Amino acid sequence: MDVRAIAVIGAQNDAIAEHGSNQLLSSIPYALADVLGKPLVFRAIERLKEFDVQQVAVVTDAPTDLWPVGTAGNGTWICSTGEQLWKHAEHVFSDFAQNGAELVIVIRLGAYAEIDYSDLLQCHLDHHAPVTAAVDNEGVPFGTYVVSASRRNHATHMFRSALRQFRAPCEPYLFSGYLNCLSSPNHLRQLAIEGLMRRIQLTPEGEQVKPGVWVGRGAQIHKRARVLSPAFIGAGSRVRAAAVITRCTALEHNTVVDCGTVVENVTTLPYTYLGAGLDVTHSVVGHSKLYNLKRDVEVEFADPRLIGEASSRAPLRALGSLLSLASFFPAQLLRGLFAPSHRESPASLPQSIAVPATVLDSAPVQAKAPAVDAGEFPSQLAIARRYGNE
Repeated sequence: MDVRAIAVIGAQNDAIAEHGSNQLLSSIPYALADVLGKPLVFRAIERLKEFDVQQVAVVTDAPTDLWPVGTAGNGTWICSTGEQLWKHAEHVFSDFAQNGAELVIVIRLGAYAEIDYSDLLQCHLDHHAPVTAAVDNEGVPFGTYVVSASRRNHATHMFRSALRQFRAPCEPYLFSGYLNCLSSPNHLRQLAIEGLMRRIQLTPEGEQVKPGVWVGRGAQIHKRARVLSPAFIGAGSRVRAAAVITRCTALEHNTVVDCGTVVENVTTLPYTYLGAGLDVTHSVVGHSKLYNLKRDVEVEFADPRLIGEASSRAPLRALGSLLSLASFFPAQLLRGLFAPSHRESPASLPQSIAVPATVLDSAPVQAKAPAVDAGEFPSQLAIARRYGNE
């Protein structure tokens, strides 16, 4: 049977607002966010392929600069605008139907569901329904539907109403597996914890260097840093000296944790910088913002030395520094070989003794306490924390 899929990712639309949920995290749809090293949309596509759904089209109104790296190998991506989002999805459905598809799975990507698609498709076939909707334990649809390709009128009606109305009642498919609605940072954090604790099928993308600790490709952890399981260090991340990573913390790719910072029960978005000497706990951090899970409050930081964005051009800067260094050494070598010497001949020991020291001719200067900038800590200040004097 020819089964294909359409995944719709809307930055914000009326259907989402009616359900009282927010599908954006710092202006990024949750479906495009990384969780334990891989975007959720890629995980959804991989799950469809596990059930032999090979052709997947992703229709989204998110700007292309927000798309995750690797979209070329993960389905066919179609960029739309907010007003044309569902119209483009309708056109994709028509193309699938004209090219031999028998069933089309339509997913409004927002929630994360570990659904058995073979069971869902069988339920649809058994009831001969034009549209089957997956529902949770309370009978509420969470955005996954199966539509018969021959029922184009039903498909047109549901797309033009943004999946809010149907020509005929949908056949319900009761889903009792793991479901996370992903409507707040708390849900995103909970999903990472469930994955690290191995309670769900979502697995970290990286090598398990010791029990409960996964490290992505190219990540660097200083030998004086401590990583306590369970924890995830994403690809290209940097954990510097005396930093502590603990309690189900997930550092997504290219995160930088500076010296002496403690990170506890935290999810960071990609390219997040955490400054030196901080205690960051129970939060989702990214794009210069910190969302505290316990207090349900979001704080934006204007000082990038505290919480900011790690540059995505770090490799280019490192290459430029190496090129500058390579051009500096030959110039200095030639200068040392051919430049005239300006050194004076050293005085003999008797002459040095006879000449009075210049410090004796100068007026005495009263010692003053060193000035301390209001934005810096005094050099003699010592700080002790619950994780030890780092």
